[in-house]
Amino acid sequence: MSKIKNFITNHFNITAFILFAVLIFSLYGTSISFDFSYYDDDVLILARQDYLSFSNIKNIFSNTVFGEGMDKFCRPVLNLTFLCEKYLYGIKPFGYHLTNVIIHLFSVFSIYLFLSLLYDKKKILIFCLLFACHPAIVQAVAWVPGRNDSLLTLFLCLSFYFFIKYIDTNKTGCLFGYLICFVLSLFTKETAIFIPVFYFLLMLYKKKETKRIVVCATIWILIAAAYLLYRKYVLSYQPYSLTFKELLNNFIKAFPTTTKYVANIFFPIKLSVFPSMLKIDYLLSIASVLVFVLFFLKFKLQNLKFVLFGFIWFFLFLFPTFLVTNYQPYDHRIYLPLIGALIIVLEFLKEYNEINFKKFISLVLCVLLCFSAITVFYENKFKNKEVFWLTALEMSPESDIPHSMIGRFLYENGFYKEAEKQYLKAISIKEYSKHYGNLAGVYAKMGDIDKAEEMLLKSLSLSTDNPDTYYNLALIYKYKGNKEKAREMKDKYINIFKRTNKVSKMYDIDSEE
Repeated sequence: MSKIKNFITNHFNITAFILFAVLIFSLYGTSISFDFSYYDDDVLILARQDYLSFSNIKNIFSNTVFGEGMDKFCRPVLNLTFLCEKYLYGIKPFGYHLTNVIIHLFSVFSIYLFLSLLYDKKKILIFCLLFACHPAIVQAVAWVPGRNDSLLTLFLCLSFYFFIKYIDTNKTGCLFGYLICFVLSLFTKETAIFIPVFYFLLMLYKKKETKRIVVCATIWILIAAAYLLYRKYVLSYQPYSLTFKELLNNFIKAFPTTTKYVANIFFPIKLSVFPSMLKIDYLLSIASVLVFVLFFLKFKLQNLKFVLFGFIWFFLFLFPTFLVTNYQPYDHRIYLPLIGALIIVLEFLKEYNEINFKKFISLVLCVLLCFSAITVFYENKFKNKEVFWLTALEMSPESDIPHSMIGRFLYENGFYKEAEKQYLKAISIKEYSKHYGNLAGVYAKMGDIDKAEEMLLKSLSLSTDNPDTYYNLALIYKYKGNKEKAREMKDKYINIFKRTNKVSKMYDIDSEE
């Protein structure tokens, strides 16, 4: 007990934690009553209650986060949080939203711990309060699957906290602390692979001896290599991997959205629950850049190295997301990179002692109130699936997915003609296998089996990896009395599950039901 007490005394600032808790629960307390948005949370939680089991831990670690198709995300920690919540809350959304708020709280506190080793604690407290209510990170708190970025930040900042403690004190406990948090970061999100770059920079800035740097770097390389081998094993079932040229093309297409994230640092006013690549406000981006220029002109810079550290942090933790195929510039992806912007601003204020403290506090309070107001307004866009997707459709009418999701809700409520229009609109924007599959369901409900079959075959021509397409074709062929074709579709359906180590919802084609 004495060791635990000493640990809390040495590493836990209760005053700062209470301030963060009061602010965060004041802002996000209402989100605990929110429903699911039916954007990934329905797939990851509601449809996977059997999958989320302690007896299925092996598959959680050996599958990608969605466990299907060309999903490239190896994030078992996210699924493990859903697994634990399944036993605590079942499918009651309040528990999942409560967890998001708690993760955000501890994430902000971990940022405070990390930065308090580098800067004045009073300034850190103020800027962490601003971070806690920043509107651009609402999606990471109010949208259940968005927690992956706050989880990553939590583990990553704790790893830096213990790493700095280790290189300053050489304590074994801090060594294990930062290595464990580093590994947890890797299992949370692939972006964590860049953490050793910043470990290395911190050791250089603190002028540690070459021998120690080499020993630490060897450990990082071994851990990163083991993780990459693990990732290769998880993705081994996929017949196709992205080439360097495709990754480069993805990066080039997504790169302009850097301006969106830069704009959101100081002017988070154009946010979207479902953002579009087409909507980039360069004027706000220029305004944000001008704010940084003002810092250069106003404040005397003492340490250019840490300003560069902050810039590298912002861009290096942001850019890996640009490699994703069909990239969407979600606002919450700025959660971790935003710390880089904090470091830059804090570096300018580090040695400036002439600042009028009262004016500074007044300015901070004004920004805090503005950010809080935007946050409270924006978080309500995640209230439930209807509000979420109607907002998405309003903000991004040029995107196919909001039309498809509105079509789904119309279908579920029996408005088949209206659902058909939305799916056809989605297809007119982008021909996507699942849109045709969903439209097939509409025609089946309307009694047009031939049209449903036509849509499923069209879906199959666009993607041969969707098991539901084969399953539904098997049902149609069974209905038409073509048992040979029905068995063929059934076999293809089962083979996909065998290849991906998933559990099939077995369909007995020979039954007379």
